[in-house]
Amino acid sequence: MSFPDENPRVPDHINNSHESPVVDFLLMAAGLLAFIVFISFAIGWSASWLGPKIPYAWEPNISLGQDDLSEDDREIQAYLTKLTERLASHSEHVFPVTVHWLPDMEVTNAFATSGGHIHVTRGLLNAVSSENGLAMVLAHEYAHIELRHPAVLMLEQIGHTILYLALGLGDSGAGSLAQNTGTLSFMSFSRDMERAADERAIALLKNEYGHTEGASELFQGLLKKEDADALPLQTIQSWWQSHPATLERIKAIEAHNTELKSEAQKKDGRFNQEPRPLPAWLLDALSTPKS
Repeated sequence: MSFPDENPRVPDHINNSHESPVVDFLLMAAGLLAFIVFISFAIGWSASWLGPKIPYAWEPNISLGQDDLSEDDREIQAYLTKLTERLASHSEHVFPVTVHWLPDMEVTNAFATSGGHIHVTRGLLNAVSSENGLAMVLAHEYAHIELRHPAVLMLEQIGHTILYLALGLGDSGAGSLAQNTGTLSFMSFSRDMERAADERAIALLKNEYGHTEGASELFQGLLKKEDADALPLQTIQSWWQSHPATLERIKAIEAHNTELKSEAQKKDGRFNQEPRPLPAWLLDALSTPKS
């Protein structure tokens, strides 16, 4: 038996990929991101299904309310509570809620938290000029509680936290990219919940007032503050926002107004529904400087 004088040369194509390592990396990254998007949406759907089934009494109480309110602030809080209860009374099943007045917060905001808590800031009250505009905000936050959105959001956050821990994604670049990808799906579900809360709030306003005039008041004010130059970027920016675009919300409310006006005109040809003004004592209290 004869042997070659030297080891044969291994052909270049053996154990050598025709693809670039960069391409391999991009394919792996794309596969990982697609997996995260799929799992993120699965988490969102599961949370949306399971959240409303969790007993309301099981929700943890999360509140930012203040106990040391002045007499005037307690009166404002009582007014907000009564208005919310009036709106909630039109629901088939009324959820008990606690309304908190945050007199020291100038930011324009209202939000619902787990356990049936609704918070209203001074900035929010200063941003509305009618009871109907304020009622839209309170009905929207009550709708979040009625639709069990705080429970859904908690389940989504728990699910995403477990996902990132299971994948070992930390503060690395890949981890940040994966988390941002998951955030897109999370925000998508959040926007859907905001739209559902708006629809439910409009229904409550119709039952309370018989119309929805003034419901878009807050959003009209917010739209004026937005930078007009940024409008072309709203489509891209909306992907990362937890709420629908302001203009979208205004158009949805106006569509309901148009429908109600059309129905009224078919009946008697008239539609004369004006928003109710805020109580004079409330406006006086808001105009009084904080001591």
